[in-house]
Amino acid sequence: MLAQFPGAAINYNYKSGNLNDTIKTNLLTRDSLSKNAKDTSKQRGFLTQPAFSDARDSIVEDFMNGKKMMYYYGDVSVKYGSIELTAEYMAYDMNTKTVFASGVRDTAGVLQGKPVMSDGAEKYTMETLRYNFDSKKAIFTNLVTQESEGIIHGDLMKKQADNSINISGGKYTACDHEHPHYYLQLSKAKMVTTPNKVTVFGPAYLVIEDVPTPFALPFGFVPDRMTRASGLLVPTFNEEAARGFALKGLGYYFVFGDHFDASLTGDIFSLGSWNAVLTSRYKKRYKYDGNVNLNYSVNQIGEQGSPDFYKSKDFSVRWSHSQDPKARPGSSFRASVNFATPLNNRFNSYDIQQSLQNQISSSISYSKIFADSPFSLSLNILHSQNSLDSSYAFTVPNMTLTMNRIFPFKSKEAVGKAKFYEDISLSYSTNLDNKVNFKASEFGEPDFLSKFKSGMQHGFTIGLPSFNLFNYLQFSPGVRYGMNWYFQKSERYYDSETGRVETNIGNIFSHFGATQDFSASLSMNTILYGMFNFGSRGKLQAIRHMVKPSFSISYTPELGTPSNGYRTLNYVDNNGVQHQVEYNQYEGLLFGYPSKGRSASMNFSLGNNFEAKIKSDKDTTNGGIQKIKIIDNLSFGGSYNFLADSMKLSNISTSLSTTIFGSLAFNANANLDPYAVDETGKRFNQLNIVKEGWLSFARLTNASLSLSYQLSGKGSRRGAGMGLPEPGSSGGRLQEGSDYIRVYNHPVTGEYIPGGWVYYIDPDNPWSVNFNYNYSYNRSYQMVGGELNTNHNHMQTLGISAQMKLGRDLSVNLNTGVDLTKMALTTTQLSATYDLHCFVISASWIPNGMWESWSFRINAKASALADLLQFKKSASYWDRGAGF
Repeated sequence: MLAQFPGAAINYNYKSGNLNDTIKTNLLTRDSLSKNAKDTSKQRGFLTQPAFSDARDSIVEDFMNGKKMMYYYGDVSVKYGSIELTAEYMAYDMNTKTVFASGVRDTAGVLQGKPVMSDGAEKYTMETLRYNFDSKKAIFTNLVTQESEGIIHGDLMKKQADNSINISGGKYTACDHEHPHYYLQLSKAKMVTTPNKVTVFGPAYLVIEDVPTPFALPFGFVPDRMTRASGLLVPTFNEEAARGFALKGLGYYFVFGDHFDASLTGDIFSLGSWNAVLTSRYKKRYKYDGNVNLNYSVNQIGEQGSPDFYKSKDFSVRWSHSQDPKARPGSSFRASVNFATPLNNRFNSYDIQQSLQNQISSSISYSKIFADSPFSLSLNILHSQNSLDSSYAFTVPNMTLTMNRIFPFKSKEAVGKAKFYEDISLSYSTNLDNKVNFKASEFGEPDFLSKFKSGMQHGFTIGLPSFNLFNYLQFSPGVRYGMNWYFQKSERYYDSETGRVETNIGNIFSHFGATQDFSASLSMNTILYGMFNFGSRGKLQAIRHMVKPSFSISYTPELGTPSNGYRTLNYVDNNGVQHQVEYNQYEGLLFGYPSKGRSASMNFSLGNNFEAKIKSDKDTTNGGIQKIKIIDNLSFGGSYNFLADSMKLSNISTSLSTTIFGSLAFNANANLDPYAVDETGKRFNQLNIVKEGWLSFARLTNASLSLSYQLSGKGSRRGAGMGLPEPGSSGGRLQEGSDYIRVYNHPVTGEYIPGGWVYYIDPDNPWSVNFNYNYSYNRSYQMVGGELNTNHNHMQTLGISAQMKLGRDLSVNLNTGVDLTKMALTTTQLSATYDLHCFVISASWIPNGMWESWSFRINAKASALADLLQFKKSASYWDRGAGF
């Protein structure tokens, strides 16, 4: 006979040594723990006898009357073969090699140290366990085990030698709470591990919050999906006033091997619109990964024959690909393709941000670095588009070959001091472009190929030895030579029918021409420091001023020659008047052309940085001195052309950036024109300071300013008042995963309270608010009725984004803005999510504007049940005619 062991509910007091057995002793029979099963644990490297650890409290031996019993009290574990068992209490019968394990209830009645058994990758948690090490059979009570994304609870389970488990009174759920919020109540079930792991069950019904529902299954099974599997995709239901009732996302998911999958889904609307989507993913470890998304839709708004009827056919192509750097060292291939018809995002987007996108772009690039050489190659295909005016731009292809800087005269073996000519360097780059710009309506027209523009650029840079003067001034001379190749040209002619000079651009590869340019330069850089000391008495100790002046002089010879494409058109107009027009035959093509006239210009810039040293009363490091940035950068820049015939001074640009109080980011830019304008609003060769006086040394043509600031708070927990202790202190214990505190001492008398009092405390409420202010200004001139009007154009916007977590489970997000020029709200979106442990509620609301809409959804968090257990309701922005 097997020994009788203490059972499911053990109340053990280590001080008194009392042990109360409350389990029925007839739960275990000789048949359920027979020893005639084959022992598969006696393998090399495995223990052939159970190995118990020391118990934290005590070990009691009982060898009287033929017994061979060992009792372990307090945090004990045992290993046998691949099996490991831990529990707060164990009793081991050495005669039958049977162990009993259970938890122990503390003074509050909470069961501590439940048995946990691991067998390879399998892990089980339970209240009690009887296990025979020879037969490998066991009986569990109140067992919990993870199966894929689901969790199985069992009131009474029997484990067989083949690791299959018979379950009585079971539950299947995806909720990981100790008491599940919803589950399938299983009348009987069995877990099978071979050949594939699967759980099969008989009649079952759905229980929500312990309330049985009429939804039942006669039988079912739960496979343990260790690999992906093809299957049906469950659709969602929507309703739009513009396109009617909708069935969205209905389709099928395909698995093609270990590295590739795809899904084909469709959206169908009751008023005639439909959309088909093909999505695919692929990945090969250490090689590459990517995804492809294709969609085609027919969108129909209104009824045929009605004035508001509209129909369009839209599509999009999205492809993302990246190559692992370890796959082919020295080369890389990447793709980010995003191409769509103008209205595709508005009809088929799934979020407001995608709908608001007016500009999208694509790139496919391949790069190669040639080993042991200075050369590198880059090949690109580029695309950009604007959905507002349906304009597209393609570069097919772009090729760049670069030779990094080399020193052709440097000796291979350094001997003595380097000669000056050894510092002469040479670098080269060439760029081939083939571009086309067009509107969507122009695609496929007979003259479409004439819109392509092609050319090639070459650039040679010679770096001469740099040198220093007076130890502080660093000079760097340089020489640059460039050449542009053109594969077409533009010609001008007089059209007697229109009475105007027209331009005709030839087809691609109809002509070959070249332009050349040359320049020489000398640049100077240095850094100056200044210190303003205020003494050690006040808090302000000193201010440091760092100045970075930079000057460069460049010379360009006369390049406005016929060899660089300059031509003269002589014609007689319809009135018999002789005219002469000079032009460049490469005007309007891919690359620019050299300008006429010699140039000897000086570029200058002046950068400033200000820092202060402040005496700090709190921070005693570095002698109590703290450095604070006053101005990160204040810069001015411009140029002066000594050989220009007029207006030799360029516009003066200035910029300022700093951070105020360590959190307010401030950036400002301005452009100043030193020359005045005449009565028609055109610049002429007179300084503005001469015309307007000393108070107007230059004209402000444009300026911009931006401010950004963030406010945030941690929302830390605090006591509920009434003298309650803070969570974690000696007088209060925070209940895990809750907003309650248990107090065991009276807040006034200090008297001990058995079981404690429970108080609600304020939860954590972390929050943040971001403000972004942008201002821009530009000035223009316009002749109206013979008078010159000055137009001052201002634009101001304020953007606000806020995030807040109300308690542990509710998160609220707000994105909004104000157009301060028009005094109108920009697109505003309020969204919230509420975590219900195993379910999540999400809501979104756009209350105003062309994108006005709302949505509400509640669904299970487990991905396997998210599509099945969900409720969704929304109102589309299309119901309000958005996009038209």
